[in-house]
Amino acid sequence: MSSPMHASEAVAKQFQSSARRKRRYAAMDDVENLCDLQNLERLQRTCRAFGAELRLVQDDGTRRQDSRCRKSLDLGGYAPSIRVFHTTTECAKELGAEGARSFATALDKESVSIYNLRFERDRRLALWFGQEKHGLSDAAIAAADERVYIPMAGMVQSLNVAVSAAVVLAEVARQARSEAAPIESRVLSTSAGGDPVPKSASRTEKFWSIAQKRQRGLVVVLEDPDRLDAAAILRGCDAFGVAEVHFIFESTKFFDPLANRQVMKSEGSNLWVCSRVFYKARDCLQHLNERGFTPVLLNPDPRQPAEMALQSDLGQEQKLALWLCSPSTASTAGELLSGACSIGLPGAGEAMAVSNFVSVILAEVVRQRSKCPASHWRLTPEEQLSYVNWCTAVHAKRHPSVQQPQLQESMSPEYQRMGCLRAELARQGW
Repeated sequence: MSSPMHASEAVAKQFQSSARRKRRYAAMDDVENLCDLQNLERLQRTCRAFGAELRLVQDDGTRRQDSRCRKSLDLGGYAPSIRVFHTTTECAKELGAEGARSFATALDKESVSIYNLRFERDRRLALWFGQEKHGLSDAAIAAADERVYIPMAGMVQSLNVAVSAAVVLAEVARQARSEAAPIESRVLSTSAGGDPVPKSASRTEKFWSIAQKRQRGLVVVLEDPDRLDAAAILRGCDAFGVAEVHFIFESTKFFDPLANRQVMKSEGSNLWVCSRVFYKARDCLQHLNERGFTPVLLNPDPRQPAEMALQSDLGQEQKLALWLCSPSTASTAGELLSGACSIGLPGAGEAMAVSNFVSVILAEVVRQRSKCPASHWRLTPEEQLSYVNWCTAVHAKRHPSVQQPQLQESMSPEYQRMGCLRAELARQGW
C-alpha cells in the first residue's frame, strides 16, 4: 500500500487539482420518483462531493397510471436548488439538447457492468437511477444510450438508490483520473437479474453459491456505530461480498445487528453478513492482529489528510480490515491505530453520508481485486463451510419450528430466538 499523505498543504493542492479535473467532464444524476427525504439529502451530498448536478423526475402521469409509483416525494420547496421535471420525456429531451450521453441503471440482458464500460471524459454524462423497489420506467430506459449495472454478490441483490449513485459516480471519477482501460469484473459478475442460482435451487445450494462469492481477507469494523448507518453499511457489505463485520460497543448503547427491528434498513442483509460483537476496541484489534489483518482507518471527511482510495492499491492487501470510527471515538481509534494508513475520497470539502462512503470504498477494493482470478479472493473450503453454517443457523432463527432448544418464556419471541441463535453461533466459533 502506498504511503498516506499527511501534510494539509498536499491535501489542499489535491482538492484544487480534483476541482480542475472535474471541469473536464460533467456528470448528472437523474432520479425518477424519489420517495424518501433522507435519500434526497444523501444524494445531494454525494453529488456535491463528486461535482455532479442532481435532477429529479417526479412523473405525475406515471404515478397515476402505476399504483407502485404513487408514493413519490413531495418536494414542496424542500430543495429549491434541485431541478425538477414533471415527466421523464421532458428531462430526456433537455439532456439530448445538451448533447449528454445517458446511462440507465437497469438489470436486463443488455446491461453492461460499470467496470466494463468507458465513460467519456470530454462529454456530458447523465446517469439515470430509479426507485430501489421498482427501478426506472420503460421511458427512461428507452431514452438512454446505454444500460449499466453494478455487479453484486450478495444474498440481497439490491442497493439503496443513494448508494448506487455514489458507487457509479465514484467509478466515473476514477476513470476521469486514470487512463487505464476498463477491466472485466470477474469476482462479482452475476446474471443480469442478480440471482446467482435458479429459483428452484434449495436454500442450502443458495448458501453455498453466496459463500463462493464472498471476499476472503476483507473485514469491516464499525466502532460505536449509529443503527441507521450500520443498517445501510451492512447492505453494502452484503452486496460487495464482505463475509464478516465487527461491531464495537465501547461508548454507545449495544444493539444486536441480527435484530431486524433494530437495523430495519438493512433489508435482511444483516442476517447474511457474519457479525462479531466486541465491547472494547482493543479486544477487536487484538483479534484482528492474531488473524494477520492489516487495519486501515476510513476517513469520510475530505478536509482531513488521507490517501485517496481511488488512487491507492488497497486491493493488494491479503488481509484488510477497514475500520470506521464514530466522531465520538475517533481519538480512541487514533491512539490504537496510530501507525495505520488513513483512506479517504476526493472532494471539495463536502463529506458523503457514511454508508455511501463505505460502499464506494468497498466497490473500489473489490474492483482492484477483480484483476486477479476469482479463486484468488475466494473463501477457503473451511471458511465457506463456516459461512454456510452461519446461514443455516440464521435460517433456523427465522423459522422457529426447526429449533430444538427450549426458549425462555420471559423474553419476547424475537429475542428468545436471538438468544438461541447467538448461543449456536458461539458454539460454531463465532
